[in-house]
Amino acid sequence: WFANNPNAECTNAEATALGALSQTEIEILDGINATTDEINANCDVLTEAVTTTNVIAASETGTHFVLNSATAFVSTLPAPAAGLEFWFHAGATQVTGGNHTIVTNSSSNVIEGSLSSPEQAAVSCVAAADTISFIADKAVQGDLAHVWSDGTDWYLDGHCFVQDGMTTTQAS
Repeated sequence: WFANNPNAECTNAEATALGALSQTEIEILDGINATTDEINANCDVLTEAVTTTNVIAASETGTHFVLNSATAFVSTLPAPAAGLEFWFHAGATQVTGGNHTIVTNSSSNVIEGSLSSPEQAAVSCVAAADTISFIADKAVQGDLAHVWSDGTDWYLDGHCFVQDGMTTTQAS
């Protein structure tokens, strides 16, 4: 790495730490070509408190959105792209004035997966939906919807404490 980065600087402490690495550790590091900032960005847990309408960009992949408003709002997913994923959590402020909804862009019916609740005897299967709803007066803090895309569809893994605290629909 130092040979390919002639302007790199190394403190005495860093040189001592590098000298303590085993051959195996060095070989593992040899194939890494990401910058420190890139590595750190991929290790960070991105969290955003949401209290109003939110159009989500693909660049926000990996973000945990905390839905934290009594007033309902819409979160719009970006177009499906391989590897995109987002988490939606019901926050401390319970929605009471309508439902928080997560919708696909262009109302595409591409949400597949399941919703589960400890109150349900079975898991609810989701097929060709375009809307995930956190239901007013039923969704509680900690309810969770995780969506991941393969580039064509969004795959939902949803968990809610109260039966029907979350639902999916096909609006169009």
